[in-house]
Amino acid sequence: MLKQGLDSFSYYMHWRHAGQSIDTLLDRVAGLGLAALQININGPRLRALTGTTVEHFRHVKVRARELGIALEVASRGTEPSKMSLVLELARQLGAGVVRTTIGRTGSEEVIAGAAADLRHVAEDFEACGIALAVENHEDLTAAQVVDLLQRVDSAAVGAVYDSGNSIPFYQDPVEEARLLAPWVRTTHIKDHILVKDGESTWSVGTALGQGRIPLAEIIDVLRTAPHISRLMTQVTYGYAVRLPVAPRDIPSISLYEPVDRPADDLGIWVPSRDAEHGYLTPSEEQLDTAARHVETSVTFMNDLLAS
Repeated sequence: MLKQGLDSFSYYMHWRHAGQSIDTLLDRVAGLGLAALQININGPRLRALTGTTVEHFRHVKVRARELGIALEVASRGTEPSKMSLVLELARQLGAGVVRTTIGRTGSEEVIAGAAADLRHVAEDFEACGIALAVENHEDLTAAQVVDLLQRVDSAAVGAVYDSGNSIPFYQDPVEEARLLAPWVRTTHIKDHILVKDGESTWSVGTALGQGRIPLAEIIDVLRTAPHISRLMTQVTYGYAVRLPVAPRDIPSISLYEPVDRPADDLGIWVPSRDAEHGYLTPSEEQLDTAARHVETSVTFMNDLLAS
């Protein structure tokens, strides 16, 4: 049976606004009985890693091993010199996977440039036994990720499947999972619901099981993926992305049927400002709610994995 891990973004409000340290995060993950943690390093003090020294990296590596937690690193970009630095950080942490993103909307030029970058570092990742995984990060469709990986043509370079990031492209997340399954090295299994708010439609993060992404079908697809032994849960309460105008032909699934803006923002939070993305600056009650959403999501995912 696939095991469950957690992406540190699930507690993003706690390290952005409440001073959560990596030790606290590791304790949370261990307390939830999880097998792995993906650590986001994109920001000051390497963000969720909350430290920048070799001694700190060694401490995190030892502490994670004591708790039985496998580590992954979440970075971004493809520039070879940066990827080399991230590879060394992953090596020092004992991480087996580095997640990255392209960061620009897919085009022939973007995909060709990213493929050239990744070919520069692929051999080094392979020599270290660390997978480099490219995410469908609201910038590339699954088909574009596969195109990119075929151009790189390295056993060390694969994909991150994110169950919610196909929504801005109005794709079927189950079909996206089928496309990426042969390439997947890690995942973000999250749940979203579409909310209509005036003239805008938002794809809004929820606790797992509270949105409309067909998670059971996706997990059934990923059980056959040859390169993974665990699925990484990502809880995105407090995050939303504004959707572009829908094309004429979209999948006829409930995911793409928006609901009205809920009155209670502790269940589903929708941004009130005019922006492409929304991130919640939480109250104490919302911080507590976010932590409970992680707990219920982990239970929900355990039930799906056991079924």
